[in-house]
Amino acid sequence: METRPLFISQKEIDFIDSLNEELIDDILGQYVDVYKVSVDDTDDNIYGESPTKYFEAGFRVNCLISFEEPTHELDDLGTDFHANLEMYFHRTTLKDANFYPEIGDIVEWNDIYWEIGSVTEPQLIGGHQAFKHMIKAIAHRARVSSLQIEERSK
Repeated sequence: METRPLFISQKEIDFIDSLNEELIDDILGQYVDVYKVSVDDTDDNIYGESPTKYFEAGFRVNCLISFEEPTHELDDLGTDFHANLEMYFHRTTLKDANFYPEIGDIVEWNDIYWEIGSVTEPQLIGGHQAFKHMIKAIAHRARVSSLQIEERSK
């Protein structure tokens, strides 16, 4: 049996959802392009691994974005830049779009490719697990050479 908090009504939850949806979709206008890795039509080697990743056509998803200032590391081979991108998605909007970010998804933001490394749902309205509100995905900057992704021709 699912219990509901005594002092938070569904009407209030719907109001909070509508405010946040309007803020993310209509006012801020921040977005990422998401590329889901395709598991169809791969050329497997003897270990069942594919030497090349193919991705489905990208699609645009609105979200809040927090970008950390990049750091750099100098070694014998040259300079290596590291950066993280935090994306905050409105859970209801993603549910309506039939999309959920997953570890390994590739996103493009600011002409840079990022690979999602973690996905959590840290924001609960009223601290109650029945009122999940936000999905947080953290991605790290991906090297295009290490991605080995190619757009599939149809």
